Amino acid sequence: MNRPDSFFAALTRVRTLFVLGLIGLALAAACTVAAIFRGSLAVGAEGDLSKAITFDGAVGIYLLTLGFFVPLADFTAQGLRRWLGWSIGIFAYAYGLETTQTLRGLDPRFTKVGTPVDRILGGVFFVVALGVITLFCILAVKLWRHSLRGSDGVLLLGIRYAIGATAVAFAAGLWMSAAAGRRAGPAGNILPLHAIGFHGLQAVPLVAWLLSRSTLSDQEARRWVHLAGAGWIAACLAIAWQTAAGQPVTEFSIAMALAVLAVLAWSLIALRAARARIQSKAAGVTGY
Repeated sequence: MNRPDSFFAALTRVRTLFVLGLIGLALAAACTVAAIFRGSLAVGAEGDLSKAITFDGAVGIYLLTLGFFVPLADFTAQGLRRWLGWSIGIFAYAYGLETTQTLRGLDPRFTKVGTPVDRILGGVFFVVALGVITLFCILAVKLWRHSLRGSDGVLLLGIRYAIGATAVAFAAGLWMSAAAGRRAGPAGNILPLHAIGFHGLQAVPLVAWLLSRSTLSDQEARRWVHLAGAGWIAACLAIAWQTAAGQPVTEFSIAMALAVLAVLAWSLIALRAARARIQSKAAGVTGY
């Protein structure tokens, strides 16, 4: 593929995802302002602006991240139009329901005080979530089938690990839907597992992107990507273990010790990748 000549050009290359991502960030900012002026995150009987802020912001970041990946998937022109068209419909509904129902003082998904229509809309939200998973799976399959040879091989390797972490995040999301909330067991919270899985979309490809634009050999870069990806997946699995045991992630255990060590390992590798990239720029190696 032809790489954009700047980070911003890469970010805006798939304009539909760029705009959808910005809408999510704007809605999160608007809800934050509303909370500040209200002096409270609570709205009505069930509304919680903190949930709308985190949802809209997280979805916005998710869509902006996918904008970097889509050009690597080799969609046909017609296939890309269909994929983006479904994305517009699905994420517009998700943004609209989450934000509007919260401002009305209702739980968007599991309302107990809303009308039958509100409950139906919450049920449709589950179908929309399945649509999000389907869209991601289509993209993931295309990316996974792409050869790891060539100039984008290191980045595609990082994306494969990100796909694995995202699968954990989606599984956690379905878990929350089945549990009708974030609670797991006596004190467990599924949301941290959901979050760390999705942040794998940024964490591992970032390391791969830095290494792919450094002067390190392809073999050495791939070795570091494998270690970074394995570390992030290990952290996800350790947190899943803690959550399944019904314990909060703030409680010390073997699982959480492993999770902390895994994230620390990823952090050190990320620093190594950043250093390699800085050194390459100093040596005159370019890249966006």
